[in-house]
Amino acid sequence: MHRVLFNIGDLTVYSYGVFLALGFIVATLVARQRLAEKYRNPDVILDLLLAAVVGGIVGSRIFYIIGHWSYYMSHKGEILKVNMDGLVFYGGLLLGFVFALLVGRWRHLRFWEVMDLGGLSVPIALGVGRIGCLLNGCCYGKQTSLPWGITYPASTGLMGPRHPTQVYELIADVALFAFLWWKRDSWEREGTSFWLFVMGYAVIRFTMEFFREHTLSSAALTFQMVSLALFLAAGVALLFRYRLLPAAGDRGEPL
Repeated sequence: MHRVLFNIGDLTVYSYGVFLALGFIVATLVARQRLAEKYRNPDVILDLLLAAVVGGIVGSRIFYIIGHWSYYMSHKGEILKVNMDGLVFYGGLLLGFVFALLVGRWRHLRFWEVMDLGGLSVPIALGVGRIGCLLNGCCYGKQTSLPWGITYPASTGLMGPRHPTQVYELIADVALFAFLWWKRDSWEREGTSFWLFVMGYAVIRFTMEFFREHTLSSAALTFQMVSLALFLAAGVALLFRYRLLPAAGDRGEPL
């Protein structure tokens, strides 16, 4: 663990925040490169990024509050207190895409063009962000006897070596990104990259929950059920993509 990277006067720079920002930067560069390849103005990605960041933070917080509803009804003053333990990825993904789609409509991008940009860039952002999780000591795994288990400081209250679930997901996220980037020009239908990302990440998250420990015993099952639902939705979309998704290269109507 190395939660604090350095201090500048009274300013404390946290590792989680730094790698979260780096994840957004890397995702922005990926999406910008993809827009340039498609003969689009690559600078439009800055508008999409801002929308996705705002939507992602708000959505993550809303989903966390819903999941801990009874607590926040008794502690209403903490609802607007955003911390690294008070965010849920799936909520951020959902509202982040919604906000980005609204901005995409304003900038005359097609619906599935925006969705594919997200499908290509989000996995690498997640991978970079997991480095921040590792340094921050969050998203930790269950106890393990494997030689690569991570032992946390006694002050955390986490006993014994733990599965480095942050590293597991880092590797899986980067592998998913590498596959999607390699095959980005291979699909006959727009939206395929997005749905493959949804399917791939659903598998990753479903698997991670077997190794990850939560403060709430029901959390792992909840995330696995959500992952299964997303996997099935992605599978149906890919199965019927010739009916549901537009042909790649078809300019069609803007979003």
